Amino acid sequence: MHLGVSIVADDNRSWGLETPGPGLLLHVPAVGRWARRPALHLDATADYRLRVRGVGVTLLWTRIDAYWDRAIFLRGTWPPPEVLPPLSAPEVRSVEAASGTEAWWEQWNWRLARALVEAPLPVLHAGHWCLRPVRAIPAEKAERHPVSPMEWGFGQPPMPPHSLASVTEPTYPFAWREDWWENTPAQRPGAVLWLRPPMPPDSGRVKSWRKHARAGTLPPVLLMYVDILAKWLVLDGHNRLHAALLEGVEPPLLGLWPFIDPPRPGNSVREEGALFSADFQLRAGATPETVDRVNRMLVRSFTPGPKGTVSRAWPIPGGRETWREELAARRVRAGKAPALDDLEWTWLT
Repeated sequence: MHLGVSIVADDNRSWGLETPGPGLLLHVPAVGRWARRPALHLDATADYRLRVRGVGVTLLWTRIDAYWDRAIFLRGTWPPPEVLPPLSAPEVRSVEAASGTEAWWEQWNWRLARALVEAPLPVLHAGHWCLRPVRAIPAEKAERHPVSPMEWGFGQPPMPPHSLASVTEPTYPFAWREDWWENTPAQRPGAVLWLRPPMPPDSGRVKSWRKHARAGTLPPVLLMYVDILAKWLVLDGHNRLHAALLEGVEPPLLGLWPFIDPPRPGNSVREEGALFSADFQLRAGATPETVDRVNRMLVRSFTPGPKGTVSRAWPIPGGRETWREELAARRVRAGKAPALDDLEWTWLT
């Protein structure tokens, strides 16, 4: 294991997620390879232009509207790198605890934590990380997107994952738009995003994991939360997740997210923004769900030092011009994508 990374039990009870088992905290120092961009990371330039990069290639481009009411996504052409080595049959059998028990989660937590630290293609960067079991919720129960980044704030807990089966739709989208104002359930915060299409159901790897799903011995799927996108990326276990969906069983999920834990003094701009947002939402209709959501937002905004996740992004070399050139090249390679019209392409670039 690389020196300097400490792994301790997570005793935090305020993440706001349903966690079926114990978790771990990973404290990564700002030395050596941890001070560099990980192999899989987020880049950004002006006006919420973002990209997910993996080993030097772009896996996903997205742009979020300045008013925070829509976003457009465009996939790259390369499959994501395997950030963790494939699990072997002996490794799976070596976890003898009953699936879903506290001992089972603890063993898998430590195995995957060590694998993340020792991975030749690192995902971790300097800072604090949480690795904890999470449970998916129905998309209809997910919170809506914020009216603005001011309402969302920085350092809030990750949203529960949902919409795991989006990859099983008849078409694996090359590009798509999300209207966050319309509040479509499958596009709400917490949606799970696959970075590659699934393998065929009759492929050897999927069939093997389907047997484990039926037997109740399926290892957990590793997800990573990206705060600004409010989505979980599937880091490891695409085939395991697909196998569970095909068998109609609930897949075990391990969530990974960076977090901050700074003392936070009062901030009049943040607090006034939260009060403005609360008034705006309650005037639109004070349903029980709205009141509950507003209360949680106000607690987050006025609590002096809550733990929360903030995704780190690196600047795109060349800034907006590089971004535009990449998008133009992607469009040429793919031809005109039917999912986006010319106006949307112009706005995306």
